[in-house]
Amino acid sequence: MRWALLAVVMAIATPVVGQDNTDEIRPLSVEQATELVKAAERMLVLDGPMMISPEVAEILTRYEGTLVLNGPTTLTPEVAEILAKHDKGMLVLDCVESIPPELAESLAKHRGELWLNQLTTLSEEAAEGLAKQTGSLQLNGLMTLSVGVAEALAKHDGTVGLHCLTTLSTADAEALAKVRGLLGLTGLMTLSPEAAEALAKHEDTLFVGCSVMLSRRVAEALAKHRGTLGVFNLDTISEEAATALAKHRGDLMLKGIRALSTEVAVALSKHEGSLDLLGLTTLTDEAAASISQHRGEVNLRRLEALSAEAVEMLRSNPDIRLPEKFR
Repeated sequence: MRWALLAVVMAIATPVVGQDNTDEIRPLSVEQATELVKAAERMLVLDGPMMISPEVAEILTRYEGTLVLNGPTTLTPEVAEILAKHDKGMLVLDCVESIPPELAESLAKHRGELWLNQLTTLSEEAAEGLAKQTGSLQLNGLMTLSVGVAEALAKHDGTVGLHCLTTLSTADAEALAKVRGLLGLTGLMTLSPEAAEALAKHEDTLFVGCSVMLSRRVAEALAKHRGTLGVFNLDTISEEAATALAKHRGDLMLKGIRALSTEVAVALSKHEGSLDLLGLTTLTDEAAASISQHRGEVNLRRLEALSAEAVEMLRSNPDIRLPEKFR
């Protein structure tokens, strides 16, 4: 997932400014900002408490790459509106831990990928403001949604990431299904059949999480979705749930599954469309025989162990993507 990979990229990105183990809030000068913009190659990270003036913000927006602000604990609406002009890469404002409506309105002028992953609460008024942003809106610090927030975010035109939500009511699912773009809910621990039924009405790519056994009823509801469907965090899946999901018409992603029984492989082989099983590291000969009959691309690029017979069967289907050592 791209939102998860961001943390890894940030860990190796340079240059980073402000890491000197002090809580003193210091201003970033125009000269410093100018040098940082010149020196940074892939990502510019400002880390540690610091003040950013409108003049400095103007310089930072010129950076062509991902701009990450970890340091400032607050942003004024004026500075936020200037930073919103940054359109040459992701704008990651993990300095923002709370967002009043006027700040949300300023940030909503951003066109691109906006990440606000330190927000743990969001008011309906602020959500209304952020929903005016066009592009990708990542709010991966929210673990719950306040009343009215889902309805407000549903007006957003583009991707909405809420990957730290662990539960979702049917009412919020009905609202979020109206999002006009990819909807990411991969942190969900469980999903009721009613909420799944509501989410299935979403008309774009849908990513949901389910860290407990996926029930047949939830699988049947999700299978009604039309478009790319991803179900994440599943270690295993029952034959009944696999049979239900196989009726989904569109690309199907089941990246978390680590093992397939013969019965599940038979069920999934009947799916029509792209099938992503990137979590699998091995397949039995019987499961490989079934998967080789799948009509559509199958992603098996992380397989590590296969018998010679399984390799031969999988190779017989040109739409199956295997690791290089098995091609």
